[in-house]
Amino acid sequence: MMKKAVNHSRVQVVVRLRPVLDEAEIDVEPCVRELDGNSLEIFNWRNNKETLKYRFDAFYGKSSSQEEVFESSVASLLVHTLNGQNASVFAYGATGTGKTHTMLGRPGDIGVIPRSVQKILSVAKSESATWKYSIQFSYLEIYQERVYDLLVPKNHDLQIREDRDRNIIIPSLAVKEITSYEQFQKYFIPASHNRYQLCISHYTKMFTLLVTKVQQAEPFRKLTGKLLLIDLAGSEDNKRTGNQGIRLKESGAINVSLFVLGQVVDALNQGLPRIPYRDSKLTRLLQDSLGGTAHACMVTNIAPEERNYMDTYTTLNFAAKSRQIVNKPFTRESTEKPSRVTLKRKASDEHRPSAPAKKMASQESTPIVNARVNVLKQQVLQPFLSPILRKHDHFAESVVSRLENLERNILNHMKQPVQPVVPPPPPQENQQDILKQLKKCREQLKEVQQQNQRLTKEKTEEEVLTSDCLFQRVPLIKKKSRSKLGTRCDEPSYSGCSQKDRKPLSAVNGVSTDVQFVKIIPECNSVSKESNDALDVSGTNWTVKLNPELQEKHNAEILNVINSGTVKQLKSLQSIGEKRAKLIYDWRQLNGQFRSIEELQRVNGLTRKTVESIVKNNLLSKVVFQ
Repeated sequence: MMKKAVNHSRVQVVVRLRPVLDEAEIDVEPCVRELDGNSLEIFNWRNNKETLKYRFDAFYGKSSSQEEVFESSVASLLVHTLNGQNASVFAYGATGTGKTHTMLGRPGDIGVIPRSVQKILSVAKSESATWKYSIQFSYLEIYQERVYDLLVPKNHDLQIREDRDRNIIIPSLAVKEITSYEQFQKYFIPASHNRYQLCISHYTKMFTLLVTKVQQAEPFRKLTGKLLLIDLAGSEDNKRTGNQGIRLKESGAINVSLFVLGQVVDALNQGLPRIPYRDSKLTRLLQDSLGGTAHACMVTNIAPEERNYMDTYTTLNFAAKSRQIVNKPFTRESTEKPSRVTLKRKASDEHRPSAPAKKMASQESTPIVNARVNVLKQQVLQPFLSPILRKHDHFAESVVSRLENLERNILNHMKQPVQPVVPPPPPQENQQDILKQLKKCREQLKEVQQQNQRLTKEKTEEEVLTSDCLFQRVPLIKKKSRSKLGTRCDEPSYSGCSQKDRKPLSAVNGVSTDVQFVKIIPECNSVSKESNDALDVSGTNWTVKLNPELQEKHNAEILNVINSGTVKQLKSLQSIGEKRAKLIYDWRQLNGQFRSIEELQRVNGLTRKTVESIVKNNLLSKVVFQ
């Protein structure tokens, strides 16, 4: 596929103000005021006597219609898609500002997605005489950093990949081909109801339209364009809305993805060498739209109510930064001849025997011509070289004779029968020697197996070194046999002794009392559960338990690092890498400090088993390497 670069394209940013929804606030002065068709202003929350002014590519007031937004800002991008380039339109804003209404609309007042499909289908129908169109679309959602297919629902998260041309693709995503708007509605309307949750503001919806057209005449150009129409999930302030439970987790995941989106925009504006596209599924899918190879338009939705001032303020600031991003689109074009066009083959020379005769009759009689005629007459004797000699009449007599001799030798060689080569049988003496050696090897193998069985039997009788818990300052006790331990424990009999007469564990088997984090407690049948510090030497089962006081102290140290440490300090903990450290740090910045280590489970991507392994591995590292 040939790529033709075009001029750089800046991301277009338009702002749409929805009307007031509450009738009680209709007469209240809104926090946003229109200056002209491209500018607006809001009051400065730091100084009420001043206003903040913003200028964008277009501003649509509360009375703007769906058709006006589409024809003014979106229709021009469809031309790029039809010319083999990528384009994208995504709606951005807080929850309840009208993003879904802008992208989907309602019956009788459709939005950007249905209007784009109608426009492309109408163009394909009008150009059917000169171009052959193939229009396909896919539909997905992003919910809590998981990608789900809406056309053909699946129970697992879809993986995002990048092909060799650096295009972002999802291999297992369902694709439907359409030829009419009725067929599009047949697939799209049921897919819109295949949402993970009933509330439509908790997830991001992405509609992809792939347009391929092939020219019906020479030079048979093939153009491939892609249109992305994205309805981003709305951001929310959890402190103001009071979200709890599942809704709190959903809004936290949405805010993290939008936070990464802001980092991508900042990195593009600053010209940083690394753009964090891979830190979020949303930014990964928007890689072509922001700083990529697509013409992009961001429809920023805001609300006029004064209670939504802070959301409006942050949304306008993000839109102003996004307007500075520059993309580098190019045309995807190739040449493809249709399968119906077939080239007419010339008739074979064998079906036209008169052509060489006419040519030879027109030429003068020479020795070369005579030899050529003789070759044509002997076609039966020369089945292989006759076609070559008929096509090349400029061969000399010597060349013709050499070719005839070569062909004759080949035919004679092919007629000779080929006798198969049979290997000579081995002598009987060698066979007897081989049988003797084989029998001897079997006997040696049998002896080795018996010896291994004896060794394994002896090994099971001896008790191996018991080292269930490898902690520092806890010596490993090697027991040679049960009988020795029993006789050793029979000397200081504890069965009838009082609590004062009993000796500690270190006095019996020489273990140091300076033990950290663990307590060795014998499990004895003759000792009650209340006297765990006593040692019953007649018992043989031993257990190792952690010291709860020191464990709580260690957990407090880990929690202190998690609540106050940087990303680099978080990476110093065991089982916490670069990705987990960023997730913990971002969650802490948005939701505050953790009250306990178990609250790490609230971070997206950290399960209960993961949190337990973090605590366990850090405890082991502290004990073993301290």
